[in-house]
Amino acid sequence: MDEIAERLARLCAQAGDDGLRERAERYGVGEALTRLGQAARAGSRTAAVTADLDALDDAFARHGIDGLTVGPRGFEPLRGGRAHPVVTVWGCPAEASCSRLEPQERQLGSRTPPPACALTGTPLVSRRKRL
Repeated sequence: MDEIAERLARLCAQAGDDGLRERAERYGVGEALTRLGQAARAGSRTAAVTADLDALDDAFARHGIDGLTVGPRGFEPLRGGRAHPVVTVWGCPAEASCSRLEPQERQLGSRTPPPACALTGTPLVSRRKRL
């Protein structure tokens, strides 16, 4: 099976209810999901299908759902280097923080407030998390 067919099969397995459609609309990729449904019906394997799959994966990953159509991703440090991948997340503001971490979107000029702790109402703080 080719890569596009495998990615569409993964997407198909996730699309059992309206949750995928609702999230795609909320994340701004509803039209891409619609086109992917049409491509699956037509058996299309074009670069546009790959672009829509990538857009869907990117949008969902920004919201903490990684590997929607490509499966779980792994990270390895570069050979010979000691670098570790780092992501920026929203985390608990307490001194003895809980383990809650939320994905943090990087949008230039965005004035969207950070999510808040549902127990205390305190906004979460930006943290860098080593993978």
